[in-house]
Amino acid sequence: MIDRWGRPVTDLRISVTNSCNYKCFFCHREGHYFRGEEMRPEEIGRLMRVLSKHGVKRVKLTGGEPLMREDLEEIVSELKSSGAEEVSLVTNGYFLVERARGLKEAGLDRMNVSLHSLKRDVYERITGVDGLERVLKGIDEALLWGLKPVKLNFTALKGINEGELWDIVELGKRKGLKVQLIELLDPSSEYYFPLDDFEKELDKVALRKEVRDFQNRPIFELDGVTVEIVKGSGNPLLCMGCTRLRVTAEGFFKTCISKEDSLVDFISVMRSGGSDEEIFERFKESVRLREPLHRLPGSSPKYDDVLEV
Repeated sequence: MIDRWGRPVTDLRISVTNSCNYKCFFCHREGHYFRGEEMRPEEIGRLMRVLSKHGVKRVKLTGGEPLMREDLEEIVSELKSSGAEEVSLVTNGYFLVERARGLKEAGLDRMNVSLHSLKRDVYERITGVDGLERVLKGIDEALLWGLKPVKLNFTALKGINEGELWDIVELGKRKGLKVQLIELLDPSSEYYFPLDDFEKELDKVALRKEVRDFQNRPIFELDGVTVEIVKGSGNPLLCMGCTRLRVTAEGFFKTCISKEDSLVDFISVMRSGGSDEEIFERFKESVRLREPLHRLPGSSPKYDDVLEV
């Protein structure tokens, strides 16, 4: 499926729960705060079976904290058996020590682990949990069971952890991890820390720089580590390169993390005995509603309606 702006939809970001064992003060909760009945594994699998016939290839599981779901391994298995070419996970890593092996055996391909500080007291200040050592052990366990690449998500926070940027890069180099440095979505926040200057530092020492097709993200290849920069706020290049559609834990398509007025319900269709074609029509409607939040000057829709290719 190609939306009216010419952007293919090949990725799903599925929130499997709104629950979390952390209390990160800057958490955006995937831009969705409604709490209802969570989708069951077989419902998520059916959604994938429908959409995999229409170009959706990759799925990233998020939350809340996905590992709060005791049946997460079943969800992964359902997705892999229903046509997903890649299933990845975003996690705070607290439960990885116990779950990494089972997730790998279920078919999980790779994961992102949120790690916003390497200092125990700062980590606890950010997350509300004294969990740094458990997370570091969980990362080692994920590597042991072949969940590679493991990518570290580090959100830069002014006055809190901005002095650890090179430390997290060094950890990535030492353990063979990828590093993703993230700006806060809200530039008006007192904790907003722009990464422009650090990006220039990376540029000076990088062996190679490229731009990832997905969301036009810059990637720097350093000696022994890859560093990716994510700037979501006011970034038309990111929005114009987005190939992702979001799915809420309750069973709604969501066109953008920053838009709550474009939710499209598909779970009621599924639970009332609707056909695969009816579910696809809900997907098609959500693709029709997709618009880049931030646009390049002079840009306008390329097509009057969505395209099927």
